[in-house]
Amino acid sequence: MASTPPATLAEFKVRFSRNFIYGAGPDKVMDSDISNAMSDALPLYNPALFDTATGKLAFLFATAHFVATNVQAAGGLSAQPRGLGIEGVPDEILTGKSVGGVSMNMESPPDIVKNNSVLRQFWSTIYGRRYLTYLEPKIKGAFGYVEGPLAEDTNYYPNIPFADWS
Repeated sequence: MASTPPATLAEFKVRFSRNFIYGAGPDKVMDSDISNAMSDALPLYNPALFDTATGKLAFLFATAHFVATNVQAAGGLSAQPRGLGIEGVPDEILTGKSVGGVSMNMESPPDIVKNNSVLRQFWSTIYGRRYLTYLEPKIKGAFGYVEGPLAEDTNYYPNIPFADWS
């Protein structure tokens, strides 16, 4: 995959200027948090799938996903580190709820995500789901078929000897 991130730390801060509070200390997203997240996203990003502009945006969303999950795993943004994963995020999206009789409706990830452990991790944050919106059309194949006789039934190329399929 890529060896150099297609985006810089400065570009990340510009794109997500309203999403994170940047600064020094455990209660802010630090430059090292972003750099670490870029290192986490890089092996899972394939630049060959995207044009330059779309690829940069996709990489930034993958990085934002890892910023969010890495900070969450450290206990969130707090002046006092609170330990691993105390603010868990469900793997599904809440689509409905009720109080009397306690009912919740969750949207599960699409099969292409649910059945792939690498892609499934991106479902846990809004940034990861945005990354998947860029990635999914690039990894789904377009298949089709054309009806007609099999090649073994008809020799379409009379100047080429017919192959023996037995």
